[in-house]
Amino acid sequence: MRKVYLIIALSMLMVGGIYAQQLPVFTQFPSDELLFNPAVAGTKRIYDIRLDYRKQWVGMTDAPTTEGLSLNYRMMGGRMGLGGYFYQDHTGPTQRNDYTLCYAYHLKLPDLVVSLGIAGSMMEYLVDGSKVIVHQQNDPALNLAMTSHAWSPEASAGVYMYNDRWKLGLSVTNLLSSKENLYKSYPSPQDTNLSGIVGLVSHFNGYISYNFSGNPNYVWQSSIFVTQTTAVPLYLAYSLRVHIKERFYVGLSYRVKDAIALDLGMIFQGRIQVCYSYDYITSPLGNYTSGSHEVTLIYSVDSFSKHEHRGDTFDEFQRRKFGYMF
Repeated sequence: MRKVYLIIALSMLMVGGIYAQQLPVFTQFPSDELLFNPAVAGTKRIYDIRLDYRKQWVGMTDAPTTEGLSLNYRMMGGRMGLGGYFYQDHTGPTQRNDYTLCYAYHLKLPDLVVSLGIAGSMMEYLVDGSKVIVHQQNDPALNLAMTSHAWSPEASAGVYMYNDRWKLGLSVTNLLSSKENLYKSYPSPQDTNLSGIVGLVSHFNGYISYNFSGNPNYVWQSSIFVTQTTAVPLYLAYSLRVHIKERFYVGLSYRVKDAIALDLGMIFQGRIQVCYSYDYITSPLGNYTSGSHEVTLIYSVDSFSKHEHRGDTFDEFQRRKFGYMF
């Protein structure tokens, strides 16, 4: 198993590494749209806060763990949106921190909203040499005596179209394809062969969701998320949720050649939603893990005051047919 962990860690140092090591994977992608498309900023309620936690591949030492926080704010009567998010992604001796700010402009048509978004990010990458196991001691490929980190700027852009029945999003992340240069300082000047380049590659993302119902108490939400990047098989996930009386939902999701997941959510006082999902791994990796767990906490309101309503012209539009869903 040590070889497995070492391969996972070192693969993150390679350009074109597998998708899960370039960007976090979220089973609850219908609830985490901002993380892969900046045009989502401001398309929720006026104030929207989301916390995410994902524990991947339980039972495997040093398996990936991700924590994230995202913020949304709709302003100018719904014509613009501001947002931002931060997440930490840990895998063994490596850690990636992403600090992102988003801006979106919303164009409201008679039966459609079109949002155009851009985002700027600072990516921080760390490698803790003391946690790396190598077969050959004093291997110059890594400095086991120090923790190295590097910063690099990144950017993303996207378009997001939606009404009360369907959503469609297209985006590109890691537009700059930056390279993070690790081990820029060494214990001694002669150790110039100690170098590491972490190359980020662009990801092209697509998202579509459709709501349908014959009874307003039971709304079915069907969603597909796809992403493509260099030299990696297409990543494809499908989610189906049924929202019951705007109080809770149950659902299933499927990631091609990867996992099947159970998806549950509860809504409290119309403003707080707690989501949980469990992934059953269907790939050969399932022989070494009991699965993955993910929790999302959402707080979404139009006003922090019970007596004040700061809605805008989007409110009636968003609630017109199927009611508001987080």
